[in-house]
Amino acid sequence: MPNDFSSIIVMGSQNIFVQIIDIKHSKLIEDTHYDIDLGEDVFSDRIIEGQTVNEIVDSLNVVRNLLNDYQINDYKFFATNAFHEARNSELVKDQLEQRTGFNINWISQSQESLYRNIATNFYLTDFKKITQNNTLLMDISSGNIELMGYQNSKFTYSKTLNLGPLRVYEVMSDFKADIYNFNEVLHDYIDGQLFEFVRGLPDIGSTQNVILLGSSTAILKALLGNYEITSKLTMKDLDDLYHKMRHVNDQELINLYNIDENSLHQVIPLVTLIHELLESLDVKNIWVSNLKFIDGLTCEKLENSADDNKIEKMMNNQIITSARNMAKQYNVEPKHQMFVEDLSLKLFDELKDVHGLNGRQRLLLQLASIVDDVGSFINNYNHYAHSEYIIKNSEILGLSNIELIMVAMISRYHSHRATSSMFKMLDDLSIEHRMTVIKLSALLRISDALDASRLQKIRTIDIKIVNTTELMIYVTTADELTLEKLNLARKGAFFESVFGIKPILKGEIRQ
Repeated sequence: MPNDFSSIIVMGSQNIFVQIIDIKHSKLIEDTHYDIDLGEDVFSDRIIEGQTVNEIVDSLNVVRNLLNDYQINDYKFFATNAFHEARNSELVKDQLEQRTGFNINWISQSQESLYRNIATNFYLTDFKKITQNNTLLMDISSGNIELMGYQNSKFTYSKTLNLGPLRVYEVMSDFKADIYNFNEVLHDYIDGQLFEFVRGLPDIGSTQNVILLGSSTAILKALLGNYEITSKLTMKDLDDLYHKMRHVNDQELINLYNIDENSLHQVIPLVTLIHELLESLDVKNIWVSNLKFIDGLTCEKLENSADDNKIEKMMNNQIITSARNMAKQYNVEPKHQMFVEDLSLKLFDELKDVHGLNGRQRLLLQLASIVDDVGSFINNYNHYAHSEYIIKNSEILGLSNIELIMVAMISRYHSHRATSSMFKMLDDLSIEHRMTVIKLSALLRISDALDASRLQKIRTIDIKIVNTTELMIYVTTADELTLEKLNLARKGAFFESVFGIKPILKGEIRQ
């Protein structure tokens, strides 16, 4: 039995979710959760109090007993971005690990989004049919709203708003006692927060469908009186619910809708958020699903046991799409970008015995080759520094926080002008991450140098290492390559210092 069962554990702002998986038979055998009050601490004071830590420890001891009942040693434990927002998150994480024996992994907001996306792709009935028309996946947790757009059944973009029902309540609760028309003020606050967010969404035409999912949909399902795995409603149904909730008191919510007392303060913020956002998007059809972030993690675990890389390919495609959206947003020149991307991947694949990096690091190089010039949108002068800033302060779906920083740094150091500050600015990275940034930056510099004219003069490229110390780059071209040779000599010096191999360009002109 110990070899057949595994567990996924996710600690969010209000719950610890646990799923037990039968790997041998590829099925979920237990799905449960335990309530915690982490979000109230994080969203109000950004400090997790000692009493909250003790309560979490008690819940985790119950989880440990559950795993022991199934004789499970194989588990993955993730703490969501809501936990990481606390100023003392690292200290609390260490306390929890020491007191419970669990090994806790951070997961970024963009990774959460990707896994919710995966869960919906695999588990929602008629997903491909629904997403043939413009569709938004709208994941609502207690602290955030994640939007993921689909057109023609293909993922197109993602966008995050740090505004969930519990976060709204914690921000506004200090004023409640002093305001007689609290619901009206809360409504205005939400509208103000949504205004710029909606303006920043891609213009893809009207949104036909919205699929609501996430931990907060349990409250919505209770209000609707529909507990099916997936239920459908219209905008009129939501509008009726919204107006009804504005005149319902707490006791009626408990008696008529079976709302838990701990969730009462989220009802009005939740319904108002959903109503105002969907109304601004002119939505026609709404699906409400029970699917959560943890379902995507479990899906990955079960699918990976099949060993067909289906999940990995889907995830990578969506990550790359997210990077392409960023490049498009900042008007990156597409022909140069594609040349650099293709050559970077060719160099990576043909020099794998030289650099010793893995497939995930190959993906980071690909992402950097897509977004390394976004800084030119601000100013072409020192564009590499602007690129780093933009990338660090943006979102690429599916990347961890450290991976996003690494892509930003690779993009910065693709320029030879950035070399002087490189090692000082990499001090905060681990040795493994530092070496990855250095090696991938060296590869990206070669690719960028070979299109210095931005004219894609090179038609074909062959790469060969000679005498272990020279990288011969044989190309055919219809034009002279003087500028490319000069740039390769300048940028290739860094490549030689990293790998001990000197790049040499040999061109043959063919008309």
